[in-house]
Amino acid sequence: MAASPFPPSPAFSSARPPASKTKWIVLAALLVVVLIVVLWSCGKGVYHDYRVSSAAVELFHHRLDSGDFEAIYGDASDGFRGAGAREDQIKFLQSVHQKLGNSGKTTAQGFHGNWRNGHVFVDQVYETKFAQGSAREDFVWVIENGNPRLYGYHVDLPNDLH
Repeated sequence: MAASPFPPSPAFSSARPPASKTKWIVLAALLVVVLIVVLWSCGKGVYHDYRVSSAAVELFHHRLDSGDFEAIYGDASDGFRGAGAREDQIKFLQSVHQKLGNSGKTTAQGFHGNWRNGHVFVDQVYETKFAQGSAREDFVWVIENGNPRLYGYHVDLPNDLH
């Protein structure tokens, strides 16, 4: 038999060696750890935003109750101040206080934080008991340098106070 100038062809087989179960278990465990760290990190940030914006609601009510509408307007975001004339915004806050009276117990009804246009926004809904009745309040805060600034405020007055 004559010698071939080509090396012998390797034997091809369709059977692959079984994959190690340990390798897949380690990869799955690593993925779970990474997901836990990511979720914890996100949750920690959201919880912080919730806490600072809830404190801002308390400060808002304190200022509303004491008639310090200028401070509310002054600390509000440019977005809030740009939504209308300063005098109109102050009159609106005065009207809310005049119709509802001092604030009392607040009950959080909802919370949502998200990232829009490079800023963190926190939307909160409260059911607040005022001296003249209960009202639903919607707050939108923009977090700037770790501080919440009022971006939007809407209140649903009881029917008998319109």
